[in-house]
Amino acid sequence: MTRYRDIQGNAHERPSREPVAWRIGGYAVIERGGCLLMVETVLPSRWRWDLPGGGIRLEPEETVLEGIVREVHEETGYAIEPDAATLTLVDDAFLRPPSGSYWHILTFAVRSRIVAEPDDDWTAPDDEIARVAWVDPLSLRRGEMIGPQRDLLERLGYFRGDCS
Repeated sequence: MTRYRDIQGNAHERPSREPVAWRIGGYAVIERGGCLLMVETVLPSRWRWDLPGGGIRLEPEETVLEGIVREVHEETGYAIEPDAATLTLVDDAFLRPPSGSYWHILTFAVRSRIVAEPDDDWTAPDDEIARVAWVDPLSLRRGEMIGPQRDLLERLGYFRGDCS
């Protein structure tokens, strides 16, 4: 069965002897005044909006929720409190990145609230994040987000109403 897709969406068969690397992704859905906390992600050929979070390399004894809290703080400077009851699987994908390896990626999202603003000396990681912003979800065009995140926001009803 062909399950693996490359970044252009082309299908690939995984040879039986090729290993599969597991990866966990975790994102926070954080709303303030109808706007969503988002990060402008730096990509080789363009930018895109993402929910804060990303690939989580869990530390020993770190839960997925703790990994999301850590990633959001690293990317945005905000301290958050996730609502564990809202943790949901967003995507279960099989990818073949340009390296030629094979990845099975499980991506989760959780609604969260801000518990502390960024410190004055916090700066975004230059190699990953161009900027952090509160974004009106109605201003997001389809190609400005990855599909599973946009689908999640549609299911949560974020494309109805105005940002105040």
